[in-house]
Amino acid sequence: MVTKKERELKCLNTAIENCLSQKGDSKRIGELMSGADVERKSDERPDFIRYVAPANKNDRGIVVGIEHFMVDHLSKEKLSKKKTKYQSMGRIHQSNTLSYFNKWQEKVLNSEHIPDEAITGLCDTLSAHFNNSAYATIKTFYYSFKSALDTHMASIGEYKRAIKVEADKRNADNRLIILIEVHSAFQNLFFHHNGKVHYENTPVLLVLDEFIQLLEKADKRVDYYVLTFGDTLDTSTQTVTINAKDIRGSLKKQHIPIYHYCGADLYLPKDLAFVNDYSMEMKHEEHGEEITFQAFPTMSTMRPEYKLKFIYSALRMVYYYYAKKEPVVLDLDVERTLEILFSYIVSWRKCKDDNWSYEPVCLVAPTVDYIEKAFDAFDKRWKISEILNQDLVSLLDSYDK
Repeated sequence: MVTKKERELKCLNTAIENCLSQKGDSKRIGELMSGADVERKSDERPDFIRYVAPANKNDRGIVVGIEHFMVDHLSKEKLSKKKTKYQSMGRIHQSNTLSYFNKWQEKVLNSEHIPDEAITGLCDTLSAHFNNSAYATIKTFYYSFKSALDTHMASIGEYKRAIKVEADKRNADNRLIILIEVHSAFQNLFFHHNGKVHYENTPVLLVLDEFIQLLEKADKRVDYYVLTFGDTLDTSTQTVTINAKDIRGSLKKQHIPIYHYCGADLYLPKDLAFVNDYSMEMKHEEHGEEITFQAFPTMSTMRPEYKLKFIYSALRMVYYYYAKKEPVVLDLDVERTLEILFSYIVSWRKCKDDNWSYEPVCLVAPTVDYIEKAFDAFDKRWKISEILNQDLVSLLDSYDK
């Protein structure tokens, strides 16, 4: 079982490695985090304190406090007596995957045939992950981030005092770095920036305006934020450093766009998803040395006409940010609707049957024939059928990394 300290240290080392491979402020912050560990009576609060010795006798050393926390797109709300917490389902999946790997690696490598139990275990692990992913929305991601950030901001005074004690001992300057480990499980996103669109099947780096606003409202005593983005199993990571005193300016200097999220789940309440009663059954067939996996999901889904309300309302925000020439990121449903209806929509009106949704106003209604052809053209342009078929393959491949 991996301990909390081991997870924190792994994230810190990943962040340092990523930062040192970059230039400018990111490399400098990586060097700050690379200092020597300061021995303390207690290893907590903040998680790490390190000392960077002065380069020469005319300089002062720097004591750096680093506090780590994790944010997970795959989270479930847990109610306690004192406050609402969010349980990381991604971390549970990480643990289950590692346990599976440790249990079966040697047996599989040393067997002529893969044991049935090993294949069944893999199917069960994948099925559990699919079940958790089905309920992940931008709201679970946002509230997981906000809850963790608020919790740690409440202890800033304690972090600063501990850092200052060590800095005073060495007549050194002091800095506080908040290291945020961000795990997301988004798929099939379309990034719009500077008049161009690029597609990512499993995006890792996702700097969203909603989260930047939270950092801007946080305690001003933080010096730097270091965000390490990864997928659920950490098969790919990217690290971004942010000067807490000039968050947007810092990102702009690094040419990192801040996107407005406009997926279909943008207006979903945090206790609602587009699917319900979701389950995934995994089956396999063996053909000699080749094993074929098949996924059989069952679920109840939101009525199409009701889901369309969410798609249209998110699409309206795309038009809003387009007018302001600000970057947006869309999911597959909203991107498809945008490309099909873009030339038809002239304005928006509020729906009469509720108090929140909007629908497009078109001077000429598109014909059914046009929509069907445009739908097919969109799928061919972005190779959607290939993409969706690759999603399970990509997940299976991640178990080999």
